[in-house]
Order: sequence, then structure tokens, then C-alpha cells
Amino acid sequence: MEDVESILDYYKNELKWNPPFAEILSKYSPNGLKGYLVMRESIQKGHLPKKTSELIFTILDSLDDEASGARAHAVAAVEAGLTMEELVEAFVIVTIVKGVNVLCKTGVQAIEAAEKKYKEMGLTDENKLS
Repeated sequence: MEDVESILDYYKNELKWNPPFAEILSKYSPNGLKGYLVMRESIQKGHLPKKTSELIFTILDSLDDEASGARAHAVAAVEAGLTMEELVEAFVIVTIVKGVNVLCKTGVQAIEAAEKKYKEMGLTDENKLS
């Protein structure tokens, strides 16, 4: 993707997320926006399974109290096969290391967004993605 509008459309339509930095970078640093996308694409084509990279993004966004990103990545993780139990277990690990505030603030929002997607996909304990 070379032009800024295509990149912004990609975020909105493909990732279903409008990152707060994208509009600013598109106005003042189009090359910065393109560079960010190159890094992001390297992850998408990388060695980690998509559910794992999306889980990592979820946790990191939660640690920074970036709720919109945490919710978007949690949903993407579920779509990629992450179970609710795996998501919550990751937040238990975060709670052990960083305290319960991460879980209470952004973590709960991310879990609720994932749970909603999980239900929309018709997943139950019997037919979980793996």
C-alpha cells in the first residue's frame, strides 16, 4: 500500500480499528504511517500464530490503558482461535506481575469485547476454535 487513503481504509475496514495515531500521521508524517504499516505487516507474516500476536497486542495495550486497541486486538485474537480461557489466563499472569488495576481497567473491557465476539461466532465449550 503506497497511498495514505489505502492505509487508512485498511485500518478501518480490514482491522476494524481506527487507531488514534493514524489520522495524525497521515496528515503530518505519511512516511511514518507507511513505516508503521511495514512493521505491522512483518508481524502478520511472522513466526507467531495470529492468535498469539493478537494476544500480545491485547496485553500490551491493556498495560498502557489503551482500551480501543485492547478491545480490537482481543476480538481479533478470538477470531484467530484464542479461547476465552487463554485470554483470561494471560490477564491472570499480568495481574500477578503488574497488579489487579490492569485487569480492572482495560482488561475487563478487552475480555468483554472478546466474549461478545465469541458469542457472535457461536462458540461454546464444545466447539471452541483451537
